[in-house]
Amino acid sequence: MTVLTDRTHDWADDQVNRPSNRARHRAEGPALTPFTALTQTAAENAARTGAIAVVTSGMLASVFTQTAHTAPAESHTQTTLANKTFDSTARAGLAENLVTKVEVAQDADFWAEQGRVSVTPYAETKAGIAEAKAKAEAEARAKAEAEAKAKAEAEAKAAAEAAAAEAEAVAAAAASSADLGQQAVNLALEYVGVPYVWGGASPSGFDCSGLIQYVYAQLGISLPHSSASMSTVGYQVSAAEAQPGDIVWTSGHVSLYAGDGMVVEAQQEGVPVHYTEMWQNNPVFIRVTG
Repeated sequence: MTVLTDRTHDWADDQVNRPSNRARHRAEGPALTPFTALTQTAAENAARTGAIAVVTSGMLASVFTQTAHTAPAESHTQTTLANKTFDSTARAGLAENLVTKVEVAQDADFWAEQGRVSVTPYAETKAGIAEAKAKAEAEARAKAEAEAKAKAEAEAKAAAEAAAAEAEAVAAAAASSADLGQQAVNLALEYVGVPYVWGGASPSGFDCSGLIQYVYAQLGISLPHSSASMSTVGYQVSAAEAQPGDIVWTSGHVSLYAGDGMVVEAQQEGVPVHYTEMWQNNPVFIRVTG
């Protein structure tokens, strides 16, 4: 048998009067987890600062930096997470540093201040357009300068080649003429001793112009049988430029220059063809061309 004492009654009365939670259910609402406080803190910060948290697949990705018009956080607001107390500043720091690196879907959109973020490529900015224009102009100038330089070099090269070709042609002509003139002298020397004959133009007898006409005819060149007419054949050269085979012309007489101040000539009647020192004063030298 149990004896109730005054203390026992007091305990029993206390149990009767104590409110009981038995058979009672918690009001419906979201389940509380250790991250509930962090999520609530991030939401409060976003609402207070105007920043927007980007959430992908239910994970907190980032919190944008608060703007210049952010209202100050309540300094005395506190919350409890896992039996630890954090003030509002600490909660904000936790929210911002909770996730430092996340992966998002390829087609994920990012929004800020209730509008899609628009990124203008540098090439489409004023500075980018100006830089591209300046670069294009510089490249165009460089190209034009290079083309002008190449053209000038090509023209200079062509002119040099033309001059070289002309000089070569002149040299070849001179060599040919020298060779031709020397052949004429060599032939004329073969007729040294042939008697002088007025109007003669054969090995049986020569006059002054007949000798030169005959010699060059053997080389395939036709010349007139007249000293006066011979002044108009070929072209004149100076005494310094005279070479073997040139006609030494003076009024009424011609001879064949043999070089080194010597000539081959049929001078006058009674004097056969001979090789002698040039005796004419200031004669005209005429070069015969093929």
